[in-house]
Amino acid sequence: MKEKPSLLIIGNSNVGKSAITRLLMPNPRKFKGKSGKKPGSSLLIKSVSQPNLPYQIVDLPGFGFMKTASHRREEHIKKQIVIHIENHHQDYFFGLVVINILRIDDEIDKYFIKNKKTIPLSFELIDFLRENYIPIIIIINKIDKLSNVDRIKNISLFIESAKEYGLNIVHLDKHILNNKEEIPYLEFSALKKTNLEKLKKTIQQFLNKIKS
Repeated sequence: MKEKPSLLIIGNSNVGKSAITRLLMPNPRKFKGKSGKKPGSSLLIKSVSQPNLPYQIVDLPGFGFMKTASHRREEHIKKQIVIHIENHHQDYFFGLVVINILRIDDEIDKYFIKNKKTIPLSFELIDFLRENYIPIIIIINKIDKLSNVDRIKNISLFIESAKEYGLNIVHLDKHILNNKEEIPYLEFSALKKTNLEKLKKTIQQFLNKIKS
């Protein structure tokens, strides 16, 4: 059977990538996260799928914020992720860059105030995926953990800081599908399934583009 198109899910450790993968599955209860191995990398990069899912999902290993991992291990993971994307970018019809809204303050503080290069920082990661011609959406996850005031404040901080970096991030509702200068974002809660249907619809739009 011909291999299905691939959807990329990428982000730091513990941002909710596996939870989002499970939500995209037609039968979430049957998802165990261990089916098939994506070639071309020494990391355990897995592709997961189900019969009724028209694409396969590649949930790349997380990096950063790993309490038990050594610095050398984290750098190895980052390097292997970069190699994998460079070698397989043409396999991906779409990518989800998952960000934990609770960590936005910390990440912006490190980059703009303390001037620490925590590569791949979200902005650098987004830039890297775009350089490899993978269309993406930014999933700002765990919005259920903040009040409306703090949610708006953190997202505004993220968008304004991204602008300084040279990225034009706009809400999905205002995004023009074929505008390659804009990067859409979607507020999301894997726990509450907030905006899940909107995410599925967007993925389907990009899947339809490669089929047309």
